[in-house]
Amino acid sequence: MFLPDKNTNELSPLIREFLDKYQNFLAEKAPSETIPKIHVDEISSAIASFYEKIRNVVAYREEHLLRKGAIERVLKRRLFVRGDNQNFAELLIQDIIRVGHLPNDTIPETKIKETQKIIDKYVFLMEKAKESPRSNRREIIDWLIKIGTCEIEEKLDPPFKDNSLAALMYQILHERLVIQRGQISDEIKNTQLFINIQRALLRVDDSQLDYRLLKFLNPSWTELNPETFPQMADKLFFYKKEIKRHLKNPLGPLFFQLCNQYNTIFYLISDIISNSRNNEEMNAAFEKSEFFEKTIKNNYGKRYETERGKLTRLAFLSVVSFFITKVAIAFGVEIPLDKYIVDQFSWLNVMISIIAPPLLMLIIVLTIRMPSEKNLKLVIEESKAVVYGDKAKNYALKLPIKKSWLGLAIVQIFYLIMFFVTFGVLVKLLLTFDFSIASIVIFLFFISLVAATGTKAYNRSRELSLEKERGSVATFLIDLFAMPLIAVGKWGASALSKFNFIILIFDLLIEVPLQIFFIFLENLRGFIKSQKDDIY
Repeated sequence: MFLPDKNTNELSPLIREFLDKYQNFLAEKAPSETIPKIHVDEISSAIASFYEKIRNVVAYREEHLLRKGAIERVLKRRLFVRGDNQNFAELLIQDIIRVGHLPNDTIPETKIKETQKIIDKYVFLMEKAKESPRSNRREIIDWLIKIGTCEIEEKLDPPFKDNSLAALMYQILHERLVIQRGQISDEIKNTQLFINIQRALLRVDDSQLDYRLLKFLNPSWTELNPETFPQMADKLFFYKKEIKRHLKNPLGPLFFQLCNQYNTIFYLISDIISNSRNNEEMNAAFEKSEFFEKTIKNNYGKRYETERGKLTRLAFLSVVSFFITKVAIAFGVEIPLDKYIVDQFSWLNVMISIIAPPLLMLIIVLTIRMPSEKNLKLVIEESKAVVYGDKAKNYALKLPIKKSWLGLAIVQIFYLIMFFVTFGVLVKLLLTFDFSIASIVIFLFFISLVAATGTKAYNRSRELSLEKERGSVATFLIDLFAMPLIAVGKWGASALSKFNFIILIFDLLIEVPLQIFFIFLENLRGFIKSQKDDIY
């Protein structure tokens, strides 16, 4: 650790504690050569990894969610076909390594026993949920699979840096948060900060948020003592209800805006420690003021390019995914309906229906701009305010002014009118091209998905921005007409994630036979190797 000098600023105690914990984690993380590691066959892994990449293009997920999605898929398949539960965890981990979401020969075999305990816990809870007379027991079982997936992922690859960074952001915002125009309880303040830091900083999905909020509200949830499982089962419905209550809090969007505005600072702190070659370089980047600004600028530039690359990749994969899905639906649903049932078939309409959604997505992405050069100055100032104790600042959160029921009713009625105007105009336009009713419904559904995905891409482009967004008449009018589409698209994306028939075809017709082939291939390779080893 460096001694203070004239070029050294005094670090915030929270930053100092964060750096010390991270450096201790790195020291403890050093791999042990004496612990045996899990190995899968390289040839089957190469084939499985290639298949996984193809599948991810069709069912696009953000990169940080790919492994969780694969674990959930494997867990559901293993639960469905399970017989002997003894080697459940080992087979699951091998599947995840095989498709490339965990590195081969690096996961200690001790993880098998730990993961099996987690699986045993959730199998027990699911069996108890089946005994419940409640009508929503199927929902609770699906929920258990999702949060069980999250617990398994964190056991196999603990997200220490992410959790530490989120904890740092929570401590800093909690310590300096000023509530204006009213008061809120500590429970609401603490929980909403936690929820929206997870959303804004770590970009968790719904199941990850449910799992981490469950741990936040009940730290003993991750205990793996079978004696406590019945108590967990008795409180399942209560936990789910509590989580839903916190997630539905109307103050959530305000906390999200606050967290989303300042997440850039913590991204850069994460980048600095990740890009430092050793502890000395890491400490110097923070403690020596002459290096801090330079380090922030360098890492901001790198992250700027990374985020722009992610945006480009998001656009490309979204366009490809929309195109493949739209072609499949056109040939599987639209063309048969129009040609053989309603007798209203047109190749021109088919081409418009196929090309329009991905083309609109491409146009939306091409019009998105990354933050301006002025943003860097704001980032440097805010970074210093967080890192150095003598430059601490407060973060204001203004509670909304309570609106009259009449005002809210007028807004809701106007929004409903705009809903009918937007979809009415589009329906009338499509009818002029002699689209059938079925084709119109499918077309509007895909255009809505594009609008929601485009909005997500736009929000992602502003993740590094601390500049206040300036409104204009043009953007207001676009938002006014686009919001009904975005709302339908958001609902559609959620529904599609639960049932995507193309992915169902992948899973049933390709993935299951592939798993059988992998087992055969690994056994065959093992047999050949043993035969070769017998020849001296």
